[in-house]
Formats: sequence, C-alpha cells, structure tokens
Amino acid sequence: MFDRGERLRELFKELITGLLREVKDPGLIGFLTVTDLRLSADRKNATVYYSVMGSDAERASAAKALERAAPYLRSLLKKKVTVKVVPQLRFEFDETPRKASHIDALLNKLEKERGA
Repeated sequence: MFDRGERLRELFKELITGLLREVKDPGLIGFLTVTDLRLSADRKNATVYYSVMGSDAERASAAKALERAAPYLRSLLKKKVTVKVVPQLRFEFDETPRKASHIDALLNKLEKERGA
C-alpha cells in the first residue's frame, strides 16, 4: 500500500503534467515530458524532472520557461488540491532518456559488429 508521500507525489506529477499544457510561454517549444517528481521529506519542496525532445537551444529555452512558470504552476496547484502545504517547485532536466538512447545505439552497434 502507498504511503501519503507516495500518493501526493503521484498526484502532483499528474497535475503538473496536465497544467503544463495550459502554460502559454513561447519558451516552451519542443516536446516536453514530465518524467518524475520527487518530494522532500517535509513535502515543502518538489523537484520535477522533465525531458525535451529537441535541440539544446530548445532544451535551454524550456528550462528558462519552466523556471518562470513555477510560481504560476504552484498557484494553480493550490487551487486544485487541499493540502496544508503545496510544495515549492523546482524543475530539473532528466538526462535518463538521452543516456538510454546512447546505450541503445551502442548496443545496436555491438550487435551489428557481431553479426558481420
């Protein structure tokens, strides 16, 4: 069974993913995906991990846009959930998809070399 922290983490992740669609910032270009969310032990801070399909410029643009949007998203969360404390949001780029893609490419290369 999930504890309260885990349930809140999933709820915040789901809500932020939906709310990001409402953000009308021109810096949010490229395909943005929320990959994970981590709540601090006291639940006052949340780190939202995201990935962006696109160039490094689009990634940098998205990072700045998310930083600008964090207070707005927090205010929307306050309206959607009834919890004592809505966490401060911090966005961090998730390198996992890029690393996984690189590993896949290396494995494919090895497989081709073995087959040759």
